[in-house]
Amino acid sequence: MKVVLDTNILISAFVFPGGAPEMVYRAALEGRITLITSPPLLAEFGRVLSDKFGWDARMVQQAVTQVARIGTVVRPAESVEAIDEDPADDRVLEAAAAADAATIVSGDRHLLRLGRWRGIRIEKAAPFSERLEVVLGNRCSIH
Repeated sequence: MKVVLDTNILISAFVFPGGAPEMVYRAALEGRITLITSPPLLAEFGRVLSDKFGWDARMVQQAVTQVARIGTVVRPAESVEAIDEDPADDRVLEAAAAADAATIVSGDRHLLRLGRWRGIRIEKAAPFSERLEVVLGNRCSIH
C-alpha cells in the first residue's frame, strides 16, 4: 500500500516517539507499507527539524536520508492548487498523485478536511494505524 506521510507525521515519529505516527513510520521501516515522499517534502522535513526543533545539521541529514532511503522518492510533474489556506499542503497532494498513493496520513486540518482527494484517502495516524493492523494483522505486506 503506497502511503504519503505528511511532514507533521514524520516530525511526530522522530521527535515525539511512542504514538500513532511512530507506529505508522515503523510500518514503513518494516516494509508493511510503501512510504512515498518527494524532494519538497524531504526539504520541509529537514527544515522543520532544524528550525523548530533545533536539530544540528548532521542529525537532520541522517533523518532525511533515512526517510529517503526507506521510502520511494517521486518527482511530481503536476502542480496542484487545491488548498488555498496553505499552499504548502499541495506538495503532499502532488506526491500522492505522482505515486498513485492509496492514502495520505496527516494531522493537518486543511488536508483532513478533504477526506478524500482524487480517490486517495486522507486520514489521521491513529485511525490509519488501527486500519493497518486489521488489514495487516498477520504481518503480511501489501503494496
